[in-house]
Amino acid sequence: MPRHLMLCLTLGMALDMATPEEGQFWHITDHHFDPTYWSEMRSCNDKVPVRGIYGDYWCDSPWRLVNDSVAAMAKVKRDVDFIVWTGDNVAHIENQFLNQSLNVGIIEKITDALKSEFPGVPVYGTMGNHDWYPADQFPVQQASLYNATAELWRDWIVDKEQIENFKKGGFYTIKTTKGLRIVGLNTVLYYTADKLTPKLTDPAGQFAWLEKVLQNATNAGEKVVLTAHVPPGIKVPGKVLWFYEQFNTRLLDLVQKYSDVIPGMYFGHDHADGLKLVVKEDGTPGVPMFIAPSVTPWRYKSRTESGAPHNPAIRLVKYDQQTGEALDYIQYYMNLTESNEVNASTWEVAYAASTTYRVSDLTAASVSKVVQQMSTDRNLLYKYIRFNTVLANGNSTVDECDATCRAEYICSFTQHSRDEFNTCVNIQRKGVLIG
Repeated sequence: MPRHLMLCLTLGMALDMATPEEGQFWHITDHHFDPTYWSEMRSCNDKVPVRGIYGDYWCDSPWRLVNDSVAAMAKVKRDVDFIVWTGDNVAHIENQFLNQSLNVGIIEKITDALKSEFPGVPVYGTMGNHDWYPADQFPVQQASLYNATAELWRDWIVDKEQIENFKKGGFYTIKTTKGLRIVGLNTVLYYTADKLTPKLTDPAGQFAWLEKVLQNATNAGEKVVLTAHVPPGIKVPGKVLWFYEQFNTRLLDLVQKYSDVIPGMYFGHDHADGLKLVVKEDGTPGVPMFIAPSVTPWRYKSRTESGAPHNPAIRLVKYDQQTGEALDYIQYYMNLTESNEVNASTWEVAYAASTTYRVSDLTAASVSKVVQQMSTDRNLLYKYIRFNTVLANGNSTVDECDATCRAEYICSFTQHSRDEFNTCVNIQRKGVLIG
């Protein structure tokens, strides 16, 4: 039996050995399907003389990669409780080559693939900034793209009131069969590339709606899992704050206020494997943030710099069905170079979070322990950095990570405003904790 299949089966069996309160769900994100990959290659930001059948590190996903990722999910674990799908299905293609119908068609194509491989499994989808046309410019009132996506996901959102919420601003809430509340947010409204929202206090009324949902959940004794595309906080490497600062502060304030009912948050957008923790006002562990790496292998490139290559990835999460707390996750990835060479996909296990980070679960307290360990254990931090690119970069990212780099990673785990982050980095660079 091939080594990668043995790994998948072994870890799949381990996840199946769950107590009645434990379930599994997939977290997938950033497919970025490029229908021009085999023609104009409009998403590719460097020359690609030979097209790999599963894609290229400089390009977005051909359909074969997108479809193969969904098939791989079903082979590893089809009978999951649900799927969290955090958006960005359309490729990095200039607006002049896109249109609303094309974007809707891409969302529909991936929606159909998920329904085909996972019949009857609820999918909790949120829209990414590239899903809109023109890209990033999400409006604050009902629009045809909201309407079209709501209709595609009607079988999953189900509730008429929540379908109307989605049509109004791309957000909704729904309860799982076990009573866990899922909230799908539209955080693209807070994204610095959205030029329609920065002067608004509460775009689409989403903050007011979210606080009402969280307060009602508190009153009813419910637990609430938050999902969205763009994450708050600082992305490292790059030291990027994706949100307008006022929206970053307001969302995190709400998360702090209702941290007792929020067991976790799940995001995409970064294309990288990430972990963060929102700390309560009293300094105790609050809410863990899990950022899944992308299906697309596309690397960023500008005139002055380029991002690191990264492999396609899918994530299987084990969680407590009653409390919503994450207990573990298995990160799967495709070795893109190897798969293209042999013309067959090789989805393997990158790591299991609980084993790698030496914790029994992924609750806020355990994630806080992981963050503390990485602050003092350089080797553990280096493991995290390798996983950031889904094992595509070997040791190069680690070799290039000096004291400032280490300080930035460590501070990004818990310091989510620009001022707090910069203050933390200045302290860390003096040798505190990381040496």
